[in-house]
Amino acid sequence: MDNEEAFKKAISADGTWIAATLKDLSFTEDLVLDGQFTNKDKPARKIALYTQDAEHNITNSYKLTAPKLTIKSKNARIQGGTFIGDVYVEADGFSLVNATVEGNVYFADAKYQSTFDTSDQGKVTGVTEVKK
Repeated sequence: MDNEEAFKKAISADGTWIAATLKDLSFTEDLVLDGQFTNKDKPARKIALYTQDAEHNITNSYKLTAPKLTIKSKNARIQGGTFIGDVYVEADGFSLVNATVEGNVYFADAKYQSTFDTSDQGKVTGVTEVKK
């Protein structure tokens, strides 16, 4: 997607399992990744902040900026770029894959924090903690 309205629709409960950006996107309002989707018959949701070539090598990385991003989809991940703002996690299995959160990651419950994964080049510049 190369515009904010298309991106908001893609991350909604009526959207798609993957929301891929084609440029930096910036929002003044809070965003919500909602809905349950599958990829290869498993629960999955991806915010792809990159473009890639035919061999799946990242060719460009992008920034997504919003005051707050709430994750309500199971097994969601941010991949290949940077989210600038705070992330609030309300679902199991959130991960950062070759991605950075320039802000904090808050979890609605300790069980969500226990399934958080940054092992594949994920980074958070602020705190990662439970905040009810």
